[in-house]
Amino acid sequence: MLVRTAGRLLVIIICGIAVFSCNRSDKSGAIENNRNSGTGNGSVVMPSADGPEVYEKMLQTDSLNTDVRLRLAAYFYSLKDLEKAMFHNLIVNRIDSNNMAAVFNLGNIYYDLQQNEQAIRYYERFLKFDHGNCNVRCDLATCYMRLNDNETAISLLQENIRINQSHPQSHYNLSVFLKEKGKLKEAEKEMAIYNSLVSR
Repeated sequence: MLVRTAGRLLVIIICGIAVFSCNRSDKSGAIENNRNSGTGNGSVVMPSADGPEVYEKMLQTDSLNTDVRLRLAAYFYSLKDLEKAMFHNLIVNRIDSNNMAAVFNLGNIYYDLQQNEQAIRYYERFLKFDHGNCNVRCDLATCYMRLNDNETAISLLQENIRINQSHPQSHYNLSVFLKEKGKLKEAEKEMAIYNSLVSR
């Protein structure tokens, strides 16, 4: 899971403190995101070299083709055209409500739009499918933090650490969130663990 996201790190500023993501390489005004489902089941659909015209033409003959629609959505997402990416993922979700690629993608799109309640809805659905996914849970924690629900955010990160003690972003973000709550010793401990993990 971390191998697929190592190159995608996002640093975000929250109250003057950086929060890490494990799947973005750019910086934005939003809190971090972990855009990797890590399921190995094709949940993350990457756009091919074909342009949107190829996909749109294919959809004219088969509008229910979820694979093509997901590729078109991924194309628009790569261009940061979130409205079109959302449109196609919502259609896939309507065609097949169990399509976890669409559920995952919608969580990410709503996350990017900072529509945290919607992102939470989709991330929680995805975690029912892939409970051990630390990256998605880390983003879910960030959504709760954005909504000032620090207790839930901290609890989610602690759950991540129980699942995978070597998930550096969870330790880092937990350190930031604990510091926000004035728990400085605990925050320092988590930051030390994070530093140890990333220096390996």
